[in-house]
Amino acid sequence: MNVENKLNDLLNEFKTSNVKEIADHLDISIQHQDFKAKTLDSRLMIVDSKGYIFVRSDLDCAYENFLIAHELGHYVLHFDKDISFNFLRRVYKTRLEREANEFAVRLLMYEELHNIKDIENIEFIVKEKGIPLKVWYSLKDNI
Repeated sequence: MNVENKLNDLLNEFKTSNVKEIADHLDISIQHQDFKAKTLDSRLMIVDSKGYIFVRSDLDCAYENFLIAHELGHYVLHFDKDISFNFLRRVYKTRLEREANEFAVRLLMYEELHNIKDIENIEFIVKEKGIPLKVWYSLKDNI
């Protein structure tokens, strides 16, 4: 699956890279929730083809945007009418999680990736965008 092509199609269609605006265009509800599991930060649920993103309520705004972008990646790349995905900290290894992470990184760093070779302190920008460094390091050679 070509994540970059799917993302470009989405950006061309909606003319925005704002994760909340994209969710709105896709008619995906975003809600805050307190999860019992301490390592669970977000969840995408698709019920009868309707998308719902739940995000832990006590997170900083940048990381929340990353989580929404990640769940949007699942929605766009792995859509099924009744399916759910959970974002668990420290779980990045499955193909579906890697693809959702790549989607999120490409979306949040869309402008920066065009001239990434000229950027001196990429880790600072990655952190500023709310992307966990572990996610960035797992993908940077493929982006």
